[in-house]
Amino acid sequence: MLSLAGLAACGGSAAPAAPSTTAPTTTTTTTVTTTTPVYVVLFTHIEDNTPASPIGTAAARLQYSGMRTGLINMASLARRYNVKWVLQPDWTLLLAAQAYEDAAMTASTGGVNVLRYLHDSMGVVIDPHSHENGGYNYTDVAYLLDQLGVGGTTVIGGHIWDPTLSQFSNWDRFRSPQSGQTYPAARWRGDILMGSGTPNHVNDPVVSGVWRPKDRNNYFTDDPAGNIVAVGQFRGDVNGITELNTLAKAGTIASTCMKTVSIHIQPANLTSASGLAAVESTTVAPIAALGSQVVTTDFTSLVATWRSSFSARGCIYVPR
Repeated sequence: MLSLAGLAACGGSAAPAAPSTTAPTTTTTTTVTTTTPVYVVLFTHIEDNTPASPIGTAAARLQYSGMRTGLINMASLARRYNVKWVLQPDWTLLLAAQAYEDAAMTASTGGVNVLRYLHDSMGVVIDPHSHENGGYNYTDVAYLLDQLGVGGTTVIGGHIWDPTLSQFSNWDRFRSPQSGQTYPAARWRGDILMGSGTPNHVNDPVVSGVWRPKDRNNYFTDDPAGNIVAVGQFRGDVNGITELNTLAKAGTIASTCMKTVSIHIQPANLTSASGLAAVESTTVAPIAALGSQVVTTDFTSLVATWRSSFSARGCIYVPR
């Protein structure tokens, strides 16, 4: 069940070359029409600094409990608006879950750990996310998710694509199963890239669509024979959804191309006093109001739809 994925884009700085605006094509046909919606993934990365205090301390339990409540509240908000939300945690939160999900804590979640509650009862999809720090890599995170009863996805929750950063841009190692660092007997292979980030997210590419990166130096070239799929995040906001729909109606984006947007809901918004209200008013409610213009989904389901409804046609849209 286990296989791995690349480094999350959140440290350092660089100025990568912009992707080509030429969309890759294939000879396949498709059954979609000009009214296809934008496929949107709302997701949250929980970084390896949460909880910030050492596992086993009272402070860490308190910090974990606060994030736990925030996760449940976010899942409830998503369910209220009938939108999908994806959680991608790093290893620290998972070790905290193993340490603190005791009878007292699980009393509020039906006697199961919060990750199982979110996954089984609230419909939250949970993918691995890793900065590969502290002795834990993606395979280790996938293994911990398995141990907590919510493993199984092959989404690489964040990576650096820029080939000029050779020490970080190693997403292509997931073309074959990878061993864990802390749990070397574990094996995992990730095959869905969702980040296409740059260090500190200072120059992330603005790309919509789904494709199979050819290699590190030809990341934005679709290779129909490739065994890793990338999903473009576009502008990462609600306005990007409207923009893509407008472009599609104008014929700028082919009706045979899948339109994609990924929006990161910051973990700080899950725990601050007014953060969740802001998420509701600026992101969740406006997306729900778009109706049939949008489909909220998770990365695994998005790629499955790309294969079944778009004939796995590699398409990239980059605004000029």
